[in-house]
Amino acid sequence: MNVVRIQGEDEKRSGIYYEFDKDGPFLGEGGMGRVYKGFCVDVRTGRRTVVAIKAVHESIQSPQLLERARREASIQINNENLMKMYGFIENQEQLLSGAWVQRYYMPMEFLVGVNLEDLMKGITSDQSGIRIPYADELYAFFQSDKVSAIAQIIKALLAGIMALHNKGYIHRDIDPSNVMITLDHKIKLIDFGICKQISSLVTMDKHLTSSGTFIGKVNYAAPELVLGDVKSQNQTTDIYAIGVLLYQLYTGKLPFTGLFCHLRKPMPLKDIKHPQLRKIIKKATEKAQDKRYASAAEMIVDLERLLNRTSRGEHIEIKKGNGKLIGGIVAGVVAAAV
Repeated sequence: MNVVRIQGEDEKRSGIYYEFDKDGPFLGEGGMGRVYKGFCVDVRTGRRTVVAIKAVHESIQSPQLLERARREASIQINNENLMKMYGFIENQEQLLSGAWVQRYYMPMEFLVGVNLEDLMKGITSDQSGIRIPYADELYAFFQSDKVSAIAQIIKALLAGIMALHNKGYIHRDIDPSNVMITLDHKIKLIDFGICKQISSLVTMDKHLTSSGTFIGKVNYAAPELVLGDVKSQNQTTDIYAIGVLLYQLYTGKLPFTGLFCHLRKPMPLKDIKHPQLRKIIKKATEKAQDKRYASAAEMIVDLERLLNRTSRGEHIEIKKGNGKLIGGIVAGVVAAAV
């Protein structure tokens, strides 16, 4: 075992510290670091709470990348549809040689569940084989009432997005790999790594994103993201991505692939046989931002209307053969929360 104890000034004041076994198995790995299962320890009581801890790769010393990690860790919003972040810790550690080094950690909520990408393939157990009952329920719901199941998922996602927007951030990285269906019956948006403040383009934002540079997921990118038009990126940028995801959930495929298709190609709405759902997707994915839903709340209202009509039987029957849950999802999306 190689237990690392993590405690910054904020943790000292709060009477807690974090720890994890650096030699133990990790939960995932991405460009910024590895994520481990760890614990938050209360110094006074000794109580240990399970958390996830992202250990930033030691090779990452770029001020821009470290600033991005700090931004991600600072988005601490208490909402049941958002992953909880607990902070960014600069930890002084002593090597076997006796030298001291500074390393960086990001403790966050430990989630047991499957991401939406896996659910769309019919996978309802996590990487350890733990069955996720809520994933089973959603999968069965989809097979019995496709439109209502999709609306329920998107409504929960929009509730998280609304909380994020209300705090002055946009996500810019919405796709199925960043939506988790958890053991405690929640649908959560995760990974705030490329979030941007929307109240103004502050100095920190200028260092994080250069104008004319694409950032995000190619297949869900609103036109203003494609162009790297940082000043025009706002709430409607996330709405566009959710509209693409809604199309994908219904049809089992992406509307198109490739970055510049979002600039030039119209959404293939003929694939959406449900008229009200088609209207919602059309409005969410308009090329012009002022024609999209202005807020997540506005889109939720239309989804609730759709659900009300569906519950009264005013829905179009889905042909046999569409019963499987979105088996045609594009592979190779980045692993969740790393």
